[in-house]
Amino acid sequence: MKAKQKRPNPHTLPADFRSREEEALLRQNRLVILLNEKEQRALDRALDAVKGKNKAAFCRQAILEKVFQVLDDNQPTLF
Repeated sequence: MKAKQKRPNPHTLPADFRSREEEALLRQNRLVILLNEKEQRALDRALDAVKGKNKAAFCRQAILEKVFQVLDDNQPTLF
């Protein structure tokens, strides 16, 4: 069996080494939200339920799933 080759961290590579596609996927836009205690506890419970370790990735996925659902529901129809 082949050993998995570790991918280099794109943030540590020189800028001219990265392809345009990789650069387009780098997250450079920051979003800050504030939660009250009840929302924070609910988020922590949901993260524990899916055995997630990365709160940012979990929130990003949940937000974008909702955004894509709304965009899909409001897609213009031909007829």
